[in-house]
Amino acid sequence: MTKAILVTGATGKQGGSVIDSLISCEHAADFLILAVTRDANSASAQKLIKKAKNIRIVAGNLDNVPQLFDEASKIVDGGEIWGVYSVQVSMGKGVTLESEVAQGTNLIDESVRRGIKHFVYSSVERGGEEASWDNETPIDHFKSKLRIEHHLRDNAAKMGWTILRPVAFMDNLEPGMPSRVFLTAMRDSLQGKTQQWIAVSDIGHFAALSFQQPEKYNHRALGLAGDELTYDQQQAIFQRDTTAPPTPVFWFLGSFLKYMVTELGRMINWFGTDGYKADIKSLRELHPGLKDFETWLKKDSAFPLK
Repeated sequence: MTKAILVTGATGKQGGSVIDSLISCEHAADFLILAVTRDANSASAQKLIKKAKNIRIVAGNLDNVPQLFDEASKIVDGGEIWGVYSVQVSMGKGVTLESEVAQGTNLIDESVRRGIKHFVYSSVERGGEEASWDNETPIDHFKSKLRIEHHLRDNAAKMGWTILRPVAFMDNLEPGMPSRVFLTAMRDSLQGKTQQWIAVSDIGHFAALSFQQPEKYNHRALGLAGDELTYDQQQAIFQRDTTAPPTPVFWFLGSFLKYMVTELGRMINWFGTDGYKADIKSLRELHPGLKDFETWLKKDSAFPLK
């Protein structure tokens, strides 16, 4: 039986990685991918649909979840939507803690009503598998995800679900001044401590695993990380492998970034005081191809290599 999976954020980094993993997995032919985008005619949507024959574009957004499901149901011709991948925009213009929670919980409730068999929610790691259930943190876009997690756990007992809790994205690091300033701010907050990182492609891999083996991953929450490095260790990798490493800037630029972008400042400070605690060893047993930072840098990043 073909399993139709509704993938939100399909043209973004996470949703795109889920789709890439589903169309390249061992059981790719078992899935029909319903890729959600606001504009079905956009260049990114058209590029997406050319990736594989089992991808369909669903025009809609998370501000009207019932309508989104109605549009998706038309594509499967009244058939069953089997799974949902849920990711929300958590930072940016017009985004609030309340709006993210509303989108996330509405998608859960509608999925329960529609009889979805397996729901995968992309959250964030907050200090370990058990601690993450209770640790709200001072960061709004972490608080929102805790509330959505609790709603899923407490209101979807009859629906299969998996929570993925990624740490900092390697893919957010790019050549140029913004990454240099960000990493300088990180250096000054970490003070020699380690920071965990995850390749977005590995988030997609674990989402695809959850859909392929729903019984194994049912009602589980997994922190996702592929490497753990100090600032100096990370810089050594950049220096060894790239021709344009993101060298540090003046310290006050990092401080200015934290001051100007309050939410980002809270997060960077939390990295220094608390930090991520995903179990990388256990994850690598589930996924031997889990990328460390150097592998990501060489295979996936935009940094020019030596």
